[in-house]
Amino acid sequence: MSTFFEKFRRVTASTNYQPEIDGLRFVALFMVVAFMHIPRYINQIFHDNTWVKSLYWRTFLTNGGNGVVLFFVISGFILSLPFAQMYLRKEKPVNLRWYYLRRLTRLEPPYIIVLTVLFVAEVFLLKKFDFGEALPHYLASVLYVHNFVYKEASTILPLAWSLEVEVQFYVVAPLLFSIFLVRKPMVRRLIMTIIIMAGLFYWYNDWGFPHLLKYLHFFFAGIFFADLYISAPGFQLKNKTYFFIGLLSFIGLIFFNSQLGFGYYLLKMGCMFLFFYSVLFNVKMKSLFSKTFLIVVGGMCYSVYMLHQAIVSFFGKLIMKLGIDYTNTNYIPAFILFFLFVVLVISSIYFLVVEKPFMKFNSRKASI
Repeated sequence: MSTFFEKFRRVTASTNYQPEIDGLRFVALFMVVAFMHIPRYINQIFHDNTWVKSLYWRTFLTNGGNGVVLFFVISGFILSLPFAQMYLRKEKPVNLRWYYLRRLTRLEPPYIIVLTVLFVAEVFLLKKFDFGEALPHYLASVLYVHNFVYKEASTILPLAWSLEVEVQFYVVAPLLFSIFLVRKPMVRRLIMTIIIMAGLFYWYNDWGFPHLLKYLHFFFAGIFFADLYISAPGFQLKNKTYFFIGLLSFIGLIFFNSQLGFGYYLLKMGCMFLFFYSVLFNVKMKSLFSKTFLIVVGGMCYSVYMLHQAIVSFFGKLIMKLGIDYTNTNYIPAFILFFLFVVLVISSIYFLVVEKPFMKFNSRKASI
């Protein structure tokens, strides 16, 4: 990895770094940013919902949100690995104190800073909200309870809904990982499979406010993969057929439109799980999604995820004020590339200045 890219590589507390996981983070991030939010912004703001005409592509923009549930699977996998090693292979016990401290020092400060900057900007600069009106939403978001209190996404940082679900999972995760105390692998995996399948049916039919139970099965999918990974260390699928299947599952994850019906939804989720499995166990898929650019951007996903909507909104308004013909459909590819560029540049700066220093805090002592 070049010196330039090394500066942007995230700090890990574990010596067992898996670059392909950051590659998976890149895929999840790309689905949310490039396949959903940027095109949807251009369609809604620049073209007044007239650019995307077909049902498939209109709903495809929303389907990019499945990148969020891929993040949940990744979280379930990464957080459960040390517990699986502890329970299944009798390795080093997990220090719960450092587990929670690591979550606190790693995630909370960058989140609070973004939230506070947006609060100040929307109240005092943009005059979008009155101080008294916005303060309760700000405090609810700080405490990760906005979903419960208001039954809707935060007005200050809409994407915080998923961060609230993540935090809820972090809190109860050590209890959930006690599933590894079930000694018989088939019984243990059968229990997780039932939870995953039941959750898929529940999630598809429940469009209420986000909460952990609604997304629990995606975290359990990650736990399931950690079980397989720890139980068969060094196992690799080397046949080219598995690589081809992995690529097909990746294409299906991107292009199957889950909003066209329950069958399509199951196909998309099946592709997501198969894709995840192939990246973990197929040599070529692992190598493909361990490329430097993918793992560097994937490692910065937290900063990019929190900032990208505000960045796109700011530069979108600037484009409109500059008198550029933003309604010209010929400019759409250029606008998408421009938004991706400014999001990456500004998020990279935030990552280096704010997020990465907090990654270093206690990284040597934390168990995860």
